[in-house]
Amino acid sequence: MRSTLTRRSLPARTGAAAFAAFATVGLAACGGDTAGTEAGADVEDIVEEEPAADEPAAEEPADEPAAEEPAAEGPFEGPFDSAFYDEIDSYVGQEVVLSADVNEVITPTAFTIAGTDDTSVEALLVVSATENNELAPETTVEVTGTVQQAFVVTEVEEELGIDLDDALFADYEQEPYVVAESVEVLENVDSVD
Repeated sequence: MRSTLTRRSLPARTGAAAFAAFATVGLAACGGDTAGTEAGADVEDIVEEEPAADEPAAEEPADEPAAEEPAAEGPFEGPFDSAFYDEIDSYVGQEVVLSADVNEVITPTAFTIAGTDDTSVEALLVVSATENNELAPETTVEVTGTVQQAFVVTEVEEELGIDLDDALFADYEQEPYVVAESVEVLENVDSVD
């Protein structure tokens, strides 16, 4: 009988021994290190592998929407002063609203405005297609118009359909200027500060 017991015990012992050997080899292979072949690497250093064909791909995070640009503040509206004059190139092609005192009336369609009392900016030429007969030096006005980069008599005459005396505008050639859409005399105002 003994041999029968041995035969029955041998497969059980062999299976237990095989399991123990397998478990030992499996644990030794793991060694408690979960980094795989990237031992010693930081998380940032490990490149994610492509999923197997039968695994669903992880969804990529959607790109963040670009931060919205702040809305444009609109046209410049304020006194003709050194802050405006220093940035005049950035206003070329834009409509502005300037308040200032008339410096000199050149013709019924052209005049200059002076900077505020606390500035020493050059006078700015303002031209219009319509006549402004009520203007006089030191009259406070509000000019709504488009800033232009460089005054050229012949181009302005053609654009506005007016006739200008070239000699009167020689000092303004190639200087920035404003093409006025409207000029409003401001009543009860001593002068622009």
